[in-house]
Amino acid sequence: MTNFAVGIFVARSVSVSDFGAYALAFSAYCLALGVSRALSAEPFAVRFVTNEPESLKQARAGVFGVALATGLASVALAALLSLVIPAEHRSLVLCLGFVLPGLLVQDNARQVLFTAGRGRSAFNNDLLWALLLIPAFAAVFFAGAVTAATLILAWGAAATVAGVVGCWQCRTVPSLKQVPSWLHSQRRLWPRYLVEGAAINGSQQATYFVVGAVAGLAAVGELKLVLVLLGPVNVLVQGVGVVAVPEATRAIAAGRKRFVRVMAMFSVLVGFGAFLWGLSVSALPVSWGVAVVGQGWLTASVLVLPLFLVQVLNGIKTGSAVGLRGMCAASTSMWTRVAASLISVASSVIGAATAGVQGAAWGLVAAAAINAALWQVQFRRVLATHSFPANEQGSSRHPVGPVSTERNRGPR
Repeated sequence: MTNFAVGIFVARSVSVSDFGAYALAFSAYCLALGVSRALSAEPFAVRFVTNEPESLKQARAGVFGVALATGLASVALAALLSLVIPAEHRSLVLCLGFVLPGLLVQDNARQVLFTAGRGRSAFNNDLLWALLLIPAFAAVFFAGAVTAATLILAWGAAATVAGVVGCWQCRTVPSLKQVPSWLHSQRRLWPRYLVEGAAINGSQQATYFVVGAVAGLAAVGELKLVLVLLGPVNVLVQGVGVVAVPEATRAIAAGRKRFVRVMAMFSVLVGFGAFLWGLSVSALPVSWGVAVVGQGWLTASVLVLPLFLVQVLNGIKTGSAVGLRGMCAASTSMWTRVAASLISVASSVIGAATAGVQGAAWGLVAAAAINAALWQVQFRRVLATHSFPANEQGSSRHPVGPVSTERNRGPR
């Protein structure tokens, strides 16, 4: 919801072209976030649902250390990029780079808390971030310096404070010394997760850059405006995603039937939620859209239907993607993600070249339909050969007490 709020603020405060530049900067943040999660939080969620306190303490220090190291590397990269990009966008890149360490640490704190089953603590941390945005944004507006760069700076500064509090909640101090040992111990998972994250964010980045090259930054801004109003679906996806892998691991311990049912529930929840919200945005009067995100909605509104269909189809594959993670089928998941990303990029490129931004949007719909079927096929293939606990025949009850997730650790 904080991301949604920032998108609304920026959309109402800058031109459509500047909003397109903001969209590219936010995509870069998502790329850094994907790298950080692949290296740290996602392996942690698979292998440390339950573990001995001492090993958990060391693992958490490594996880936070990786997030901090990724953020610091992003700062250096932002500084280098600022030397070659146009002067009007330089401050945006520098501000984003400056707040990335705090953003990544806060995200890892959320992930670690949810993996430990401390959902209330994770919620309180995100609530703190949201509350801190009020004085942060107010300071920007009262100073009369409202730009995409200053709003991102305020947003990231609030996240940094929440990240520090998150470290306190986890009783963990980020340790850069633990980074090498963490990466070595999780070497069977994070390289594949990293490729997956690069494929996800790379395909999104490619779509934006292709549309920008073919139709201009204003077209990128139009895409982003629609995605802003469809943002509550991303809230749902992120909410499900942060708990899905730990819950998949627990469901595996309860048996095959329980696991399949939980994965189906994830798909229905996200897909149906996307459908309901997409219908709501489609029925929104144009004047209301203009009131929320500005005049750019007059041209962007034609993209609502294809983009909400993309979200529905992506929601349908949620259970399959999470299920592969839960079964530690890292190799299968990686190659499926790479194939799906290539399909998405190819479809958007063909669509953009044929019919501009609308063609790109409908190309993404076609790709999402193909990819949903691809993920389901791969999930069923791995499920047929996966080894479940011996008590799976006849009981779908939750296991009592902590469950071990150390079996089947090798990638498939």
